Amino acid sequence: MLALAALLVAVAPAAPPVAYVETGTTRVPLAITSWCWDARCGAPLAQAVRRVTLARGAAVRVELKLNALEATVTVGGTPARATLRGREVSFAAGRSGGISALVRYRRGWVVYTARLAVH
Repeated sequence: MLALAALLVAVAPAAPPVAYVETGTTRVPLAITSWCWDARCGAPLAQAVRRVTLARGAAVRVELKLNALEATVTVGGTPARATLRGREVSFAAGRSGGISALVRYRRGWVVYTARLAVH
């Protein structure tokens, strides 16, 4: 039985870590559109159907499950000035549009997406 469990762990697909946008009142999961993790890659092209609504200038906080090495964020195709601190990426909500965050980890990289509505 132990050998079977070890075999299942060895052949189980590596999965990238999930991430969320924390607004203070809600926690919105981000879609994963592409990734490479432990030498395995995928592009599920999940549509970002969840929307995050914040006031203009409010801090957008992306909560990661693991410490990241680097993060690049765009909103509506325009680069955002993002700050990475361990497991958190933050930037100011300056405009509405699609959020795309490319996050690099020790074991690979993940592209997270969501929709941002600024009012």
